[in-house]
Amino acid sequence: MRPGAFSRGCIDRPFLPGKGDGVSTTDIEIPPQPNVNDPAIYDWYRMMRDEHPVHRDPATGWWVVYRYADARHVLTTPGTYSSEMHRMGFPESGLESLPQMDPPRHTRVRQILSTAFTPASIAAYEPQIIRLTHEIVDEIADRDQVDLVADLAYTVPIAVILEILGLPAEDRVLFYDWARKVMNVTPEEMAQEGYLEALGELQQEAVSYLRERVRERKNKNSDDMLTRLANAELDGDRLTEDETVNFANVMFAGGHISTTMTIANAVDLLDLNPAAQAELRQNRALIPQAVEEVLRHRPPITTGLRASTREVELGGVTIPENQHVAASFCSANRDERQFPDPEAFDIHRRSEGRHFGFGFGTHHCIGNALGRLETRLVLNVLFDRFKEMAVDRNGDLAWAVPPQMVGFDKLPVFLRPA
Repeated sequence: MRPGAFSRGCIDRPFLPGKGDGVSTTDIEIPPQPNVNDPAIYDWYRMMRDEHPVHRDPATGWWVVYRYADARHVLTTPGTYSSEMHRMGFPESGLESLPQMDPPRHTRVRQILSTAFTPASIAAYEPQIIRLTHEIVDEIADRDQVDLVADLAYTVPIAVILEILGLPAEDRVLFYDWARKVMNVTPEEMAQEGYLEALGELQQEAVSYLRERVRERKNKNSDDMLTRLANAELDGDRLTEDETVNFANVMFAGGHISTTMTIANAVDLLDLNPAAQAELRQNRALIPQAVEEVLRHRPPITTGLRASTREVELGGVTIPENQHVAASFCSANRDERQFPDPEAFDIHRRSEGRHFGFGFGTHHCIGNALGRLETRLVLNVLFDRFKEMAVDRNGDLAWAVPPQMVGFDKLPVFLRPA
């Protein structure tokens, strides 16, 4: 692997020992977390897994869980580690959000959604995704260099989601604007007074737009996803209007951002591993496994955040009730206890169903099949259209700013048409 094969860290600040960190009864000096674009961060993760597998960050108050087994336990035990984060001060959009529901409420909503979001229905979108990708590539095919994020990884998922939901193509600009306001926020802006209120207003704006579209589709017979959601039912039980709007909002926000990160990460990692890229070009059947390795090696979202519902022992420490508990996907996906030679980017590794690239457990991303499909098809189109792709590592390359995302805000790439 060439220099620069790194991911963003789980939290963009040093972890310092402090009172109540639960690590030891004596003062323990923990080395500061390396910068997020320093490959040494993975040595730091290994040290935390070995010596401090569950550790409280005094700066945030979050209990960060570093080992795979402990993280999996947090993600699969909703009775102890709740997803209802609004009670911890997170902004609400006026709706119950599927990612912030616990069973049995979550189970009911997800089962109804699954009737509209079947694997067969997702697979049926393949021709549309290929067409949209080619249309977007047509716009950049004559350039020597592109920003892969702005020109492709960012635009394809939004175009796909709008088409799948049956929303007007001319509304892409509106959705681009909402997404950029979320993705481009800096840590300094997050810390400013009024940030959470502004985020809530942005969410409400998107919700109001989607509510109008849902009402237009109620009791209508159309083949788009939003109409299916508006009329989905299981054993006579249907989603409420709020539940339908919420899921459409989550599908746009979560599905778009995570897929954008994954597409750009795939191109970057294949550039860093040219032998793997050459093999994929010759054997396209390996692309699904390669996408899984991208998701393991550099998950698009860094953490799965929960709230402790009671005092609990984990990783040798005591976590009090009503605490933020963050399962570190970045660290868990590199845990040598679960993945042999975890630092290697290996497109032959079989890790689907085990890594945390799209979360895990109750809240394993319901749109994961769509994200995987989009990434596979985009890579295939890029291989068809360009015989060479090379990241310009001396160019205007920039990591995505929000600390819970792993990927790029800008990724300059040289292209050579096939």
